[in-house]
Amino acid sequence: MDRPPSPLFRQVAIEAAAATQTGASLTTHWRGVAAFTAAAFVLLAALIAFVALVEYAPVRRVAAFVDPHGRIAVRLAPSAVACVPPGADVQLAFRAYPQERFGLFAAKIERIDAVPALPDEVPEAAGTSEPMFAAFASLPAPPRGPHGEILALEPGMRADALVPMQRRTVLAGILDAVLRGRDDNVVALRGAAEIRR
Repeated sequence: MDRPPSPLFRQVAIEAAAATQTGASLTTHWRGVAAFTAAAFVLLAALIAFVALVEYAPVRRVAAFVDPHGRIAVRLAPSAVACVPPGADVQLAFRAYPQERFGLFAAKIERIDAVPALPDEVPEAAGTSEPMFAAFASLPAPPRGPHGEILALEPGMRADALVPMQRRTVLAGILDAVLRGRDDNVVALRGAAEIRR
């Protein structure tokens, strides 16, 4: 006589497997979640307002030198000419007088040439490929050293001019940097494609 088939698993094992091993689900939550979320949204809104409303004036460092007439000749790229009108204030750091010891010297833009010069016409513009507009600045008084001594400016002496650009918002600066990086990448990819051909 055949016996009835026995179950594959013992009843004790089935009951043990049916029981949950993790316990009951947690139905409560931290009471500070709402306050934390609200604070995060307030901080995000403040950050967005900051980058959209706060303005700053970026400073561009360009090459300058003392011309034979004792004026300070500055490299202005076409994109900077519109932002630097005659009468604009610039800061000069002469390479012969290290900025760490002598500091910066205030100067004022007197005039900007209406016709750009090609890079090979201006030795100080070496390394650039675009036309440059020459701007001429003057110092309101002879530059003085840390002990009050007058510093000599010889023709051909090189300097770095810190030229303030047009004021803009932080957001505009970020977008400009992103777009400039994208344009640089596009140019690099096109150059690579040309080389492969």
